[in-house]
Amino acid sequence: MLPRFRLQRFYAAHRYVLWAAVMCVPAFVGSVGWNRPVYGTGTGREGVPGTHVGQNDDGKWFLENAALKVQIDPQTGAWSVLDKRCRREWVSATKHQSQSPRLRGVSAAAESGDALRFEAAFSWTDNQPNWMQVTVALPADKAEVHITADMEDRTRKIGTSRFWDPLGADADGLGIAVADYCNGHLYPADAESLPRRWFSASRLDMPWVGLCEGTRGPAYLVLFETSDDGAVELQKGDWGGRSLFVPQIHWHDSKGAFSYPRRLIYAFAAEGGYVALAKRYREYARELGLIVPFAEKVKANPNVRRLFGAPDVWGYSALEFAQAAKDAGLRRLLVQGRMPPDQMRRVNELGYLTSEYDNYTDITPVESEDKIDRSHDFVPQSVVLKADGERMTAWLTFDKKTQFMKRCPALWLRTAQRDIPKILAEYPFLGRFIDVTTAEDLYECYDPAHPLTRGDKRRCGEDLLSYVRSQKLVVGGEHGIWWAVPYADYFEGMMSGGDYSWPAGHLIAPKTKDERFQSPWGQQLPPWQEYEKWGIGHQYRVPLWELVFHDCVVTTWYWGDSSDFLLQAAPEVTPKKDAYNILYGTIPLLWADAQRGSWRDHRDVFLRTYRNTCILHEVIAGTEMLDHEFLTEDRRVQRTTFSDGTWAVVNFGPEPYELAAGNRQWVLPENGFVVKGPSIEQSRVMTSGGIVITIQGPDFEFSETE
Repeated sequence: MLPRFRLQRFYAAHRYVLWAAVMCVPAFVGSVGWNRPVYGTGTGREGVPGTHVGQNDDGKWFLENAALKVQIDPQTGAWSVLDKRCRREWVSATKHQSQSPRLRGVSAAAESGDALRFEAAFSWTDNQPNWMQVTVALPADKAEVHITADMEDRTRKIGTSRFWDPLGADADGLGIAVADYCNGHLYPADAESLPRRWFSASRLDMPWVGLCEGTRGPAYLVLFETSDDGAVELQKGDWGGRSLFVPQIHWHDSKGAFSYPRRLIYAFAAEGGYVALAKRYREYARELGLIVPFAEKVKANPNVRRLFGAPDVWGYSALEFAQAAKDAGLRRLLVQGRMPPDQMRRVNELGYLTSEYDNYTDITPVESEDKIDRSHDFVPQSVVLKADGERMTAWLTFDKKTQFMKRCPALWLRTAQRDIPKILAEYPFLGRFIDVTTAEDLYECYDPAHPLTRGDKRRCGEDLLSYVRSQKLVVGGEHGIWWAVPYADYFEGMMSGGDYSWPAGHLIAPKTKDERFQSPWGQQLPPWQEYEKWGIGHQYRVPLWELVFHDCVVTTWYWGDSSDFLLQAAPEVTPKKDAYNILYGTIPLLWADAQRGSWRDHRDVFLRTYRNTCILHEVIAGTEMLDHEFLTEDRRVQRTTFSDGTWAVVNFGPEPYELAAGNRQWVLPENGFVVKGPSIEQSRVMTSGGIVITIQGPDFEFSETE
């Protein structure tokens, strides 16, 4: 008997509206039962109980509103958060033992009435305690704890300092939700080991990490409001005999000093798991102006619409390729690379999008100012100066013959302003792909001619992308990150998992799964099994990024992990990537040159990937992803739902899966799918005659038996 799932009408958006409403206007049966004595009461919105602040007879302090109860032990520094809506308690695994209280001077914040203040030294630098003034606030109308850390002497050096103890729970099935150089993982918290345990907050694709009970249960996220100088360590702790990874927060110096107050938000969901956390961050991102949907971007630049349903293709920038693609039925296409201007105009006239590679970070030296361009600058004068007095290196070619240097981000904009207008005056590009800027971490520059904090470096990236956008270009970037969303239209790399067993950045493909590689920097790359598990493994990937930004920016695979990059070593990966693109509502990245890819020698693969992924993307590019679900316990069958009513179900597993919706039934083979929406229906299903692919979209019909 095949496993079955009956698809019912389901509006995921309502779930998270209710989640927010429960936070803001909670309703409970029975009395709240506030502890006594109470030292302060914060004021809630009309009809919402306020926050109560006080101290118990055992010396522990508490903050309590209708949704949460926070307890803090001054002696040990332990703290806990009880989510009263679901009775899940999140507690710290604190091991502090001392005669002196770990938290000193605990008191209610009289002016706000919804906060506690204390001093604590969670870390030491140069054998001296780093005393921080910590404020813990519980807004009356939110299921959130807001934490601020400051220092009386902000010039004090703290290095990288551990902050307050992380929260965990004695619960089954805990998972760590994080967008860690990909659109999302859900790592098992009880794993023996993880592929990475340390993340710069400034390089997280979204500046938060979550802990979830199962996939739909209670959850919390810790959000860096000040992410430029922070980090997260997945640290092992013990909860009821369970050894679990949990998110430990650290803070970095900024230019050798504490410099400014640091802020965190712990937001709690009574249900909904990682999806609820992603939707909470979406609301936060909206407040910051980061949610700039395609509806707005298309108004500013109508050429953005050409990106919808366009495969991102490298390696063959020529009119003959574009014309051949048109003849083969490609309605939209992103052609990367320079070609003669007259050819480019004709490619644009085909309705395609023309773009090229650009990079303002990696430079080699020139001797005169008139030679400065995107790839060349003065060395060492224009290179980042590190704190140790050394100049920062950048990309190294695989043969180790060319070492690029790192141009200071303070000089990115001036270089782009010199280069891009000259290029556009000759070549009618409609887009531009900016490498490195949105892929690398933040760093500091100590050169007095162009000094930067990490925050300054982030703003330099925003300024560069904003300028490129001002030239009426469709803007692409490598990998992608939250702060770039208002300025970018697509990111290459977000669909990839970040765990490659081959030199993906150097575009060297493995010939077999067993082939091992070293990077030019001498690093042994992980074996294929790591990529198979964490990079492409459906058990651990979740579309956190798409749940937040799907209607704002298009994502695709990394160019060294493209849809067709592994045809020699692992041809089965290509249809799995197609299934991911369908499930996530994203586009493929393909190669069309003589050295790699599918266009020249595997045209059927190229066209199959286009049809199966891109017609759908044309329809749903501008929609919000409302929900993602695992439909089977082994997570091989998954479903997504979009705001226009479209849903997609994909079977990643080798066993057939029977799906029923309404009065229809399908049997999905491995990498099979069913998509239904108001404007499109498509499927790859098993029939008595074989596996059949059917696509019915706007002005498009296709059917074939494999």
